[in-house]
Amino acid sequence: MDAFRFYQITLQKLSEQAQAHGVRDLSRYYELTDYHDGSFLNNLEGKAQVFAQIAFHAQNATMISNIVKFEINFAFLETALCHFDPDLFLQTFCTGSRDEAISQITEALRYNESTGIGLKWNSGKSKEKNKDSIIKRYSNTLIDAAQYVSTFESREAFLEDLLQHYEKANYVQVIEYFRSKITHGFSVALTCDFLKEFDPHFSDLPKPDIHIKDTLCALLDREKGYYSGEKKEFEIIKTMRSIVEEINTNLSPDERITVYKLDRMIWLICSDNFYLDASGNSKETYLRALRREQR
Repeated sequence: MDAFRFYQITLQKLSEQAQAHGVRDLSRYYELTDYHDGSFLNNLEGKAQVFAQIAFHAQNATMISNIVKFEINFAFLETALCHFDPDLFLQTFCTGSRDEAISQITEALRYNESTGIGLKWNSGKSKEKNKDSIIKRYSNTLIDAAQYVSTFESREAFLEDLLQHYEKANYVQVIEYFRSKITHGFSVALTCDFLKEFDPHFSDLPKPDIHIKDTLCALLDREKGYYSGEKKEFEIIKTMRSIVEEINTNLSPDERITVYKLDRMIWLICSDNFYLDASGNSKETYLRALRREQR
């Protein structure tokens, strides 16, 4: 199957699913959705916005998202994590050893029976040395992120630094650079996930997740599991770029797509999660709006 036929099938399948969900406008899924209307990020600025966005993507690591539930628990997280001010976060939690900082952050995030707020996780069945291991892993990532972001004066300076390490022909460099700064919790896939949502300059860095892996295996007649490992995940980026380039040779200039768009089309089909149109978090969105009015 050639790339354009693949695109036609993908487009048709996505249209059918969107229609079934009552979604009329797919175009807003093809822009940076972290900043969609009503996003918590739009209430933050500068370095706090960067820190919060990294923390948001970090929750997508294995087993963390069901604990953190970032958007639902945003009000609590904003307070517990020093309003995402990386400098204040470090001053609050990182004055002693790394282990002490992790313990303090873990306790700050833990559900409080008296107040009824906080994050819930079950560590009762774990061995003593492994208790709270998931949230401690997340705390490690938060420390890395705060230390990294605090070295810059602004969001613009943070972006400029990333761009100095990014060449389209050498996309591995910026991914490895980011992971050298945040050494806990960020795989190749999560790094691409953050970068492509952070700024349009990185829109040609698809997230090599299970959906794209399975799709490319089917498209290119690969055995399941072919794209396992970091080396193959970097190969996915090159392959997705080549596919989009071939698709665009068959489209008029105003119809041409980006790697970001194809990535999102595949994700929407495979996850069947039209999250910008879902109402699952409507209660928290409503309560958050009320809380803001009280400030």
